[in-house]
Amino acid sequence: MYESWRYTTAANNCDDTVSVSVTYQDGATGPCATLPPGAVTTVGEGHLGQHGHPDPLATCRPY
Repeated sequence: MYESWRYTTAANNCDDTVSVSVTYQDGATGPCATLPPGAVTTVGEGHLGQHGHPDPLATCRPY
């Protein structure tokens, strides 16, 4: 996971597809993103967003 002022980005360095979401300091969660092996994607807002800094990623179930 990488956090900038605007976005939080996640990378999947695993051999399997994973689904992750970010949880923020205030308890809000971002959308569930499914990443195949080697994928990189934006998973939420950055630290200047309304929820503050993101905490570690958590696994989730895609809708």
